[in-house]
Amino acid sequence: MSTDEQSTQRQTHLLAEAGLVNGVDGARLFADPATSSKIPALERAGFRELAGYARPGDRLTVSELYRLCRDLADILAVREWCRTHDVKLRVLSGALSGIVDLAATDATTTMLVNVLVSVGQFQRDLQNELTRDGLAAAWAKGAKSGRRPQIAELGVAEEVRQAFRDGASIAALGREHGVSRVAIRTAVADLLPGPAGPSGPAGVDTPQPVRIEVPGKIAMHLTRRNELDDAALQALRTGREVRRGQGYSLHVTALPDVHHALFLAAATLSADSASPAERKAFRIYSDRLVSAGVPAVTSVDQRT
Repeated sequence: MSTDEQSTQRQTHLLAEAGLVNGVDGARLFADPATSSKIPALERAGFRELAGYARPGDRLTVSELYRLCRDLADILAVREWCRTHDVKLRVLSGALSGIVDLAATDATTTMLVNVLVSVGQFQRDLQNELTRDGLAAAWAKGAKSGRRPQIAELGVAEEVRQAFRDGASIAALGREHGVSRVAIRTAVADLLPGPAGPSGPAGVDTPQPVRIEVPGKIAMHLTRRNELDDAALQALRTGREVRRGQGYSLHVTALPDVHHALFLAAATLSADSASPAERKAFRIYSDRLVSAGVPAVTSVDQRT
């Protein structure tokens, strides 16, 4: 699944119809929830777990090819992995469902895979082109898109907090300042009723979850880190992916300590060895953490 708002129900239904249910003798289910389609199949957390479990002679079965691989290069990489590890590859639905082993090296299978996957890539490219044309037409008519500004960017945090103390609703404040209700809740989090708010235990400052928009380059880097603890990994897996043009970001909701751990794991992208785009993404990420009040390491590359 690309986001935490989607479900694997349709996929697991197709697998179940083929007798492949988690727990059945000889079958084991692996999933990659809320994982960007920009991440190649072999680099996803669920596939890495699968790779550690697979044994020669096993069969890798997927409900639909494009839930595992999104382009020709990706399916070729998966086929090569299957051949190297002596694992068969089977798809249950779609144009390639009639092929018993997609990883087979015979000329006919190779040709069918190349042709059919290329056609599927063409269809997605055409759909993306139509989407871009539609957006351009909407923008020409004055429509706006993209991320709405946050309270910290507008410089009205104290004004919003005072208005909330005076009785203004979160929805009304969001409409007034042109931001989402989530942005307002973040700005007034410590004023809300609950453990960390006015009704909480006296003198107790209980940390509350904070939502941070993690740039796509940072998110991709973090998914490849092996030293992250379970809380940090869970925060990444349950993050909500938001696409913008050719890029994306991952909205991660977690406690400040978890965000701090993710920040430290991403700190290598501030080094000279990182690309200019990665260093820029890291600076944006750091600024967002600071704006949200998350403790962050300040000794990072701040060059423009």
